[in-house]
Amino acid sequence: MTQDRGFAGASAYRESLRQAGSRDARAWRAGAVGEAIVGRMLADAAVRTVHDRRVPGSDANIDHIAIAPSGVYVIDAKNYTGRPRVDTYAGSDTTPRRLLVGRDDHTHLVHAMRRQVRVVEAALDDPAVPVRGILCFVGVEWEVINGYLVHGVGITSPDGVAALLAVPGPLDGGRLGAVHRKLAAALEPA
Repeated sequence: MTQDRGFAGASAYRESLRQAGSRDARAWRAGAVGEAIVGRMLADAAVRTVHDRRVPGSDANIDHIAIAPSGVYVIDAKNYTGRPRVDTYAGSDTTPRRLLVGRDDHTHLVHAMRRQVRVVEAALDDPAVPVRGILCFVGVEWEVINGYLVHGVGITSPDGVAALLAVPGPLDGGRLGAVHRKLAAALEPA
Protein backbone atom coordinates (compact mmCIF):
# COMPACT_ATOMS: atom_id res chain seq x y z
CA MET A 1 0.00 0.00 0.00
CA THR A 2 1.31 3.45 -0.91
CA GLN A 3 1.76 5.82 2.01
CA ASP A 4 -0.51 8.85 1.71
CA ARG A 5 1.87 11.79 1.38
CA GLY A 6 -0.97 14.11 0.34
CA PHE A 7 -0.38 17.19 2.47
CA ALA A 8 -0.60 20.73 1.16
CA GLY A 9 2.47 21.50 -0.95
CA ALA A 10 4.06 18.04 -0.58
CA SER A 11 4.99 17.38 -4.19
CA ALA A 12 6.09 20.97 -4.87
CA TYR A 13 8.31 20.86 -1.79
CA ARG A 14 9.84 17.51 -2.86
CA GLU A 15 10.47 18.93 -6.35
CA SER A 16 12.17 22.03 -4.88
CA LEU A 17 14.53 19.73 -2.97
CA ARG A 18 15.16 17.60 -6.05
CA GLN A 19 16.06 20.69 -8.06
CA ALA A 20 18.12 22.35 -5.30
CA GLY A 21 20.72 24.61 -6.82
CA SER A 22 18.86 25.09 -10.09
CA ARG A 23 17.07 28.28 -11.03
CA ASP A 24 13.75 26.40 -11.02
CA ALA A 25 14.11 25.44 -7.35
CA ARG A 26 12.98 28.91 -6.25
CA ALA A 27 9.75 28.67 -8.28
CA TRP A 28 9.01 25.22 -6.84
CA ARG A 29 9.67 26.53 -3.32
CA ALA A 30 7.33 29.51 -3.91
CA GLY A 31 4.71 27.08 -5.19
CA ALA A 32 5.03 24.93 -2.07
CA VAL A 33 4.64 28.04 0.12
CA GLY A 34 1.52 29.12 -1.80
CA GLU A 35 0.01 25.65 -1.45
CA ALA A 36 0.76 25.63 2.29
CA ILE A 37 -0.90 29.05 2.72
CA VAL A 38 -4.05 27.82 0.97
CA GLY A 39 -3.89 24.57 2.96
CA ARG A 40 -3.88 26.53 6.24
CA MET A 41 -6.81 28.63 5.05
CA LEU A 42 -8.73 25.45 4.23
CA ALA A 43 -7.98 24.04 7.69
CA ASP A 44 -9.28 27.26 9.24
CA ALA A 45 -12.41 27.04 7.06
CA ALA A 46 -13.23 23.70 8.72
CA VAL A 47 -14.07 21.91 5.47
CA ARG A 48 -13.04 18.42 4.51
CA THR A 49 -9.98 18.41 2.27
CA VAL A 50 -7.86 16.19 0.10
CA HIS A 51 -4.44 17.61 -0.78
CA ASP A 52 -1.84 16.99 -3.47
CA ARG A 53 -3.38 14.34 -5.71
CA ARG A 54 -2.00 12.97 -8.96
CA VAL A 55 -3.75 13.72 -12.26
CA PRO A 56 -3.90 10.28 -13.94
CA GLY A 57 -1.76 9.95 -17.05
CA SER A 58 0.06 13.22 -16.36
CA ASP A 59 2.91 14.78 -14.38
CA ALA A 60 0.40 17.34 -13.06
CA ASN A 61 -1.18 17.32 -9.64
CA ILE A 62 -4.28 18.69 -7.99
CA ASP A 63 -3.23 21.00 -5.15
CA HIS A 64 -6.41 20.93 -3.05
CA ILE A 65 -9.91 19.51 -3.11
CA ALA A 66 -12.30 21.09 -0.61
CA ILE A 67 -15.61 19.44 0.19
CA ALA A 68 -18.07 22.02 1.51
CA PRO A 69 -21.87 22.10 1.99
CA SER A 70 -22.20 23.86 -1.38
CA GLY A 71 -20.16 21.26 -3.31
CA VAL A 72 -16.65 20.24 -4.24
CA TYR A 73 -13.99 22.83 -5.05
CA VAL A 74 -10.82 21.94 -6.96
CA ILE A 75 -8.30 24.59 -5.93
CA ASP A 76 -4.97 25.36 -7.57
CA ALA A 77 -2.78 27.63 -5.44
CA LYS A 78 -0.65 30.17 -7.32
CA ASN A 79 2.11 32.20 -5.70
CA TYR A 80 2.99 34.50 -8.60
CA THR A 81 4.40 37.97 -8.81
CA GLY A 82 1.95 40.36 -10.43
CA ARG A 83 -1.74 41.11 -10.12
CA PRO A 84 -4.24 38.76 -11.77
CA ARG A 85 -6.75 40.38 -14.09
CA VAL A 86 -8.92 39.33 -16.98
CA ASP A 87 -9.18 40.57 -20.51
CA THR A 88 -11.65 40.14 -23.31
CA TYR A 89 -10.99 39.75 -26.97
CA ALA A 90 -11.98 42.80 -28.97
CA GLY A 91 -15.55 43.23 -30.08
CA SER A 92 -18.96 43.54 -28.49
CA ASP A 93 -18.62 40.40 -26.32
CA THR A 94 -17.40 41.54 -22.90
CA THR A 95 -17.10 38.00 -21.46
CA PRO A 96 -13.66 37.51 -19.85
CA ARG A 97 -11.63 35.28 -22.12
CA ARG A 98 -8.03 35.55 -20.93
CA LEU A 99 -6.27 35.45 -17.58
CA LEU A 100 -3.37 37.83 -17.30
CA VAL A 101 -0.91 38.02 -14.42
CA GLY A 102 1.08 41.18 -14.71
CA ARG A 103 1.66 41.44 -18.45
CA ASP A 104 1.78 37.70 -19.10
CA ASP A 105 -1.07 35.60 -20.51
CA HIS A 106 -1.77 32.68 -18.16
CA THR A 107 -5.00 31.45 -19.74
CA HIS A 108 -3.40 28.00 -19.95
CA LEU A 109 -3.94 27.77 -16.16
CA VAL A 110 -7.69 28.06 -16.73
CA HIS A 111 -7.63 25.20 -19.24
CA ALA A 112 -5.48 23.07 -16.90
CA MET A 113 -7.99 23.69 -14.11
CA ARG A 114 -10.86 22.61 -16.33
CA ARG A 115 -9.00 19.29 -16.91
CA GLN A 116 -8.53 18.89 -13.14
CA VAL A 117 -12.25 19.45 -12.58
CA ARG A 118 -13.05 16.71 -15.12
CA VAL A 119 -10.70 14.32 -13.25
CA VAL A 120 -12.47 15.03 -9.94
CA GLU A 121 -15.92 14.73 -11.55
CA ALA A 122 -14.94 11.33 -12.98
CA ALA A 123 -13.56 10.15 -9.62
CA LEU A 124 -16.67 11.32 -7.78
CA ASP A 125 -19.09 9.98 -10.42
CA ASP A 126 -22.04 11.80 -8.87
CA PRO A 127 -23.65 14.48 -11.10
CA ALA A 128 -25.78 15.66 -8.15
CA VAL A 129 -22.67 17.11 -6.47
CA PRO A 130 -21.36 20.28 -8.17
CA VAL A 131 -17.61 20.40 -8.82
CA ARG A 132 -16.06 23.83 -9.42
CA GLY A 133 -12.53 24.90 -10.28
CA ILE A 134 -10.72 27.80 -8.61
CA LEU A 135 -7.34 29.38 -9.22
CA CYS A 136 -6.34 30.90 -5.87
CA PHE A 137 -3.63 33.58 -6.06
CA VAL A 138 -1.82 34.27 -2.78
CA GLY A 139 0.20 37.32 -1.82
CA VAL A 140 -1.24 39.76 -4.37
CA GLU A 141 -3.45 42.82 -4.14
CA TRP A 142 -6.79 42.50 -5.88
CA GLU A 143 -8.62 45.16 -7.89
CA VAL A 144 -11.97 43.45 -7.25
CA ILE A 145 -13.48 41.95 -4.12
CA ASN A 146 -14.87 38.66 -5.40
CA GLY A 147 -12.42 37.78 -8.16
CA TYR A 148 -13.19 36.75 -11.72
CA LEU A 149 -14.74 33.96 -13.74
CA VAL A 150 -13.00 32.83 -16.93
CA HIS A 151 -14.41 29.91 -18.94
CA GLY A 152 -16.21 28.69 -15.81
CA VAL A 153 -13.12 28.79 -13.57
CA GLY A 154 -13.08 31.09 -10.55
CA ILE A 155 -10.02 33.26 -10.05
CA THR A 156 -9.71 34.73 -6.58
CA SER A 157 -7.75 35.15 -3.36
CA PRO A 158 -7.66 32.92 -0.25
CA ASP A 159 -10.29 35.23 1.32
CA GLY A 160 -12.49 34.76 -1.75
CA VAL A 161 -12.15 30.98 -1.51
CA ALA A 162 -13.00 31.07 2.22
CA ALA A 163 -16.16 33.06 1.43
CA LEU A 164 -17.21 30.49 -1.22
CA LEU A 165 -16.66 27.61 1.18
CA ALA A 166 -18.92 29.27 3.78
CA VAL A 167 -21.92 29.34 1.43
CA PRO A 168 -24.65 26.93 2.62
CA GLY A 169 -25.65 24.08 0.39
CA PRO A 170 -27.30 20.69 0.10
CA LEU A 171 -24.45 18.54 1.46
CA ASP A 172 -24.84 17.65 5.13
CA GLY A 173 -22.26 16.06 7.45
CA GLY A 174 -22.89 12.47 6.36
CA ARG A 175 -22.82 13.32 2.66
CA LEU A 176 -19.68 15.45 3.13
CA GLY A 177 -17.94 12.50 4.74
CA ALA A 178 -18.96 10.10 1.98
CA VAL A 179 -17.74 12.46 -0.77
CA HIS A 180 -14.47 13.03 1.10
CA ARG A 181 -13.80 9.31 1.55
CA LYS A 182 -14.60 8.57 -2.09
CA LEU A 183 -12.25 11.27 -3.45
CA ALA A 184 -9.44 10.44 -0.99
CA ALA A 185 -9.58 6.78 -2.05
CA ALA A 186 -10.05 7.38 -5.79
CA LEU A 187 -7.24 9.88 -6.34
CA GLU A 188 -3.67 8.75 -5.72
CA PRO A 189 -1.35 11.03 -3.68
CA ALA A 190 1.20 12.88 -5.83
